Amino acid sequence: MTDDQTMRVSEDQRLLKASLDLVAPVADELIASFYDRLFSTHPEVRGMFPAVLDPQRDRLLKAIIGLVTHYDRPQHLLPAFAALGRRHQRYGVRVEHYAAVGAVLLGTLAEYAGEAWTPRFQGAWIRAYTFAAGSMMQAGAVADEEDDEQRLAA
Repeated sequence: MTDDQTMRVSEDQRLLKASLDLVAPVADELIASFYDRLFSTHPEVRGMFPAVLDPQRDRLLKAIIGLVTHYDRPQHLLPAFAALGRRHQRYGVRVEHYAAVGAVLLGTLAEYAGEAWTPRFQGAWIRAYTFAAGSMMQAGAVADEEDDEQRLAA
């Protein structure tokens, strides 16, 4: 990374942490609201999730915290995002689903942060989510290609 990129990542991580601290007291409510919004605005994705969402909610919260905590060390995040991307590909997740999740996540964060939410928070979250989703989509695409190759070889 260049010095400018390192400074941007460092500033983004600071913004991510500050904004996450704003909503930490209501994290469980925020995550529940995220899923309610996702399913109401994109009901087609509901079948991709388990009937009981409690474990899923915990996993999402841990993934968000992990992203914020390790954002300055992407090499620590990439293996986890690659594994998530491969799993999501098997569930039938498509590019438009990543876009829907990103929009709903950012909207939910902004609502729960209230007036404290700033354009700088928004920008940092867009960059962080783009990194995470991009890593997942890339791993999912590679897994899809590998599956195709295995089917052709069989």
